[in-house]
Amino acid sequence: MNTNPDTTRHLLVGADGSAESEEAIRWAITEATAVGDKVEILMVLPREELLPGTSFALQPHGRVPVRKHYSLDEAVARIQRELHADIDVTTMLRQGNPTSELLAAARDADMLVLGTGTKSAVGRLVFGSVSTACVRHATCPVVLVSTQAVHRFSPTAS
Repeated sequence: MNTNPDTTRHLLVGADGSAESEEAIRWAITEATAVGDKVEILMVLPREELLPGTSFALQPHGRVPVRKHYSLDEAVARIQRELHADIDVTTMLRQGNPTSELLAAARDADMLVLGTGTKSAVGRLVFGSVSTACVRHATCPVVLVSTQAVHRFSPTAS
């Protein structure tokens, strides 16, 4: 375990309440526990952007609303209990464009960790993707965690 504060990495995790983002949280906590890093989790609630003169919300990046009654703090506590991980995890909640907020927060991070789903190519083309934009524009390494592959590259993988 890394006990040197000069070499401790700062892992930033983007969360949206999906199963994929919970796998990203799980991966980051597992990684941080194994090597002594710090974890910060950012959930960005998108603003409702209305088209002028209509009642339709414009969601330019195909954002999925956060599940009703979802508590990031409760999810993190549950994941830490499941993993028996005794590390400090910081959670933050912001409102705005998820891509912009994640990229801004990632400027101070050593690694950005995001969950990624299995949208079809057409779905990605039509709706865009926060993770794709983060991969293209982040100033730090980006780890994309899928629910299918989360077990393959992990400090606890067998």
